[in-house]
Amino acid sequence: MTPEEQAIVDRKLKEVAEILYNNKSDSELKTFETIELSVRDHLLKTVAPKIGKFVLVRVPIQQQEQAQEEKEKVV
Repeated sequence: MTPEEQAIVDRKLKEVAEILYNNKSDSELKTFETIELSVRDHLLKTVAPKIGKFVLVRVPIQQQEQAQEEKEKVV
């Protein structure tokens, strides 16, 4: 990632953090633990699925099939 791209990511992450902060109750922002749980919940429910879709669209189908085969061997 170039320094310019990193600056864009940092700026957008700050914007997201501000939105999350503005939409959380005082009880969710009371301790480090509640903040961490709130952020983790958001990441798992909102961010991770979108990143997963982004990655899957860009991974060639053959690589997806190979990954699935490896996964099935483990199980």
